Amino acid sequence: MAPTRMRPRPRGTDLLPAPSSWAGEALCARVGRPGDWYPDEDDHDATAAAMEVCGRCPVRDACLEAAVASRWLEYGIWGGTTRADRRRIRRNRKNAARKAAAA
Repeated sequence: MAPTRMRPRPRGTDLLPAPSSWAGEALCARVGRPGDWYPDEDDHDATAAAMEVCGRCPVRDACLEAAVASRWLEYGIWGGTTRADRRRIRRNRKNAARKAAAA
């Protein structure tokens, strides 16, 4: 089995303040290494492993909302989603808000 490739944490993310009071309860803060949450986008095994941890996390919803709301949390796995997932969520929410405003 080949070793899992991990992308280093993006520059500056270790300087960010904790997203909120929920961060201390996040499962990712207690397991693995910080780089585990920033897998290469084409490393499906590492992404799946990170998302599996997120699936058991008690604060997954709060984490996802923070990541969707913040461009600072653009990279990595947050709330059980990838960067592409969060972009899709933002786009869908924006479209829904436009439709609601037009109605």
